[in-house]
Amino acid sequence: MLEALRGMGYSTGAAIADIVDNSVAAGATCVDIEFLWNGTASRVAILDDGRGMDDAELESAMTLGDKSPLDSRDPDDLGRFGMGLKTASFSQCRRLTVASAKNGSHTC
Repeated sequence: MLEALRGMGYSTGAAIADIVDNSVAAGATCVDIEFLWNGTASRVAILDDGRGMDDAELESAMTLGDKSPLDSRDPDDLGRFGMGLKTASFSQCRRLTVASAKNGSHTC
């Protein structure tokens, strides 16, 4: 399944933009993108000051197709199918770490 996600055709810029869209939908007013180039150990970190996710929300965010396109959604919600975070991330990498804080509680 992950190999199928890797072949979704995202450019690096489009993948990062998709994840930044999630930050904006979470109410972020500041989004930092950090690059560490080190050959096969290179990293990209996308950090924001949005609402954050608790354990249940993070599990939902990491579940393929966690949203139905028929569900009603907030006008600011840019996602329709619940695939963006996963497809954008895994189109660029083999390993993804998501860390979040909500109401003083941290999840990873």
